[in-house]
Amino acid sequence: MNNQINDNEKTILLDHDYDGIQEFDYPLPSWWVTTFVLCVLFAIPYMIYYNHMDGESLRQEMTREVKDLNEIKVAYAVKMAKFDDQLFNSLNNEENIKLGSVVYEDNCLSCHEEGGKGDIGPNLTDAYWMHAKGTKETIYEVIFNGREEKGMPPWKEDLTKEEIYQVLTYLMTILNTNVQGKEPQGEKIQI
Repeated sequence: MNNQINDNEKTILLDHDYDGIQEFDYPLPSWWVTTFVLCVLFAIPYMIYYNHMDGESLRQEMTREVKDLNEIKVAYAVKMAKFDDQLFNSLNNEENIKLGSVVYEDNCLSCHEEGGKGDIGPNLTDAYWMHAKGTKETIYEVIFNGREEKGMPPWKEDLTKEEIYQVLTYLMTILNTNVQGKEPQGEKIQI
């Protein structure tokens, strides 16, 4: 071990030692001192603003951001809830009708039975309607928003907009096919 000390190091050598070990008093790096000073200079007005002036507390900031987020969600829900005839027409083809039947089997079959003949839910092939009026616009709205008081969940949260339109294209193909199944429910609609 080399115990030699340079002449310039003697000026920064501290007077005390611990068990024969001496230590140097090197200054902190300038970048560290500058960062520390800037943090302190920033902290003073920050504390004054947030503790003694108009600065939002974390709770107020969160409340504002949640309110903004809810407004965005509502605007998106309103946009999604509107029936888009152009989108429906672009998806109303054989491929999407087949995809719609798959969506129907995965999500609607348990209540409306195979082919829409009805089980827990009403028969979708006859001219009687409880909530919708047998039109693509009203059927879309019922699928989208559901009827929870009657046991139908809102599918807007589980299906994409495209999947909702695909199942709608499928439902429009079985409309008025009058498959024997559950007795008619609701009022008869002439289409």
